[in-house]
This record gives sequence, structure tokens and C-alpha cells, in this order.
Amino acid sequence: MNRRKGQRAITADERLARYAYLLGNVPTSVADRAFAAAFSQLSDLQRENLLDELCAMLPVVPRRPASDAPDAFAALMHDLFARDALVRVSGADALAEAFIVSRPIAAYFTAGAGSVMIEHEPLWVQELVGHETAPIDSGRMHHRPGVNSSEKYF
Repeated sequence: MNRRKGQRAITADERLARYAYLLGNVPTSVADRAFAAAFSQLSDLQRENLLDELCAMLPVVPRRPASDAPDAFAALMHDLFARDALVRVSGADALAEAFIVSRPIAAYFTAGAGSVMIEHEPLWVQELVGHETAPIDSGRMHHRPGVNSSEKYF
């Protein structure tokens, strides 16, 4: 991830907001891969604690995925109750950070369908994937050095 000068660290609430934004703006298949990638980035203890708290908050206790099964965790996140409860779990910001910077998210916005409309994404998404917007050229017609577009040639 490219960092710009003066970029500040974001709070846990901002990470959760960015996670929610991405979750609402990427296809389910991308979100599944990002959940699996994010879950695999957590330590064993973080995974255990996250699953314990998450399963305790659900109205119907699902079959608890193994803490070493990222794909099972991604399948659990299909449940809207689980997604809702996830943001209230104490380790949610670590998972949110891993989700945001995961390869599936980056790939979606650099080479996937999200790359087509990257200019319309928030600046933090563009910075996340290293997208640089073209500088404003003040109306010059030629961008080659040595060509003066203000001269008249007729």
C-alpha cells in the first residue's frame, strides 16, 4: 500500500466504517475471499477469541467453524446476523484492517471490475490500491517537453 505524506493513522471506528463500505461495494465472491484472507492473517488466539465472542452473540448458534478454517469463517459471514455481530466483537478492528488490505480487495480495484470505476471511489480506496489520478494540466494540448502549444503555427 502506498502511503502519502502526512497520512495519519485511522481509528478503530474508521477501520470498521471502511470495512462496511467495502463489504457493501464488492461482490460476494470477493468478500468471501477477503474474509478468508483476513481471518487467516489473525493469530490463533485472535481467531479463537473472535469466534467465541461472535458465536455468543448470534441468536441461533451456528456450527462453530474451526479456528484454522478461513473458508468456513467466510461461509459463516454469509449470515447477516454474524456480519452485524462482528462489528461489536472486541477483535473486529483487527479483522477489519486485514479485510481492507487483503489481496482480493486490492485485486478487485486494480484488475477486476472495480478498476473500471476507481475514479469514483473514495480517495482512501484509490490510495489503498495505489491508484494515482492524473494531474490537472491547465489546458496544455501537448505533454511533450519542448512543444509550446501557445505558439501559432499558421
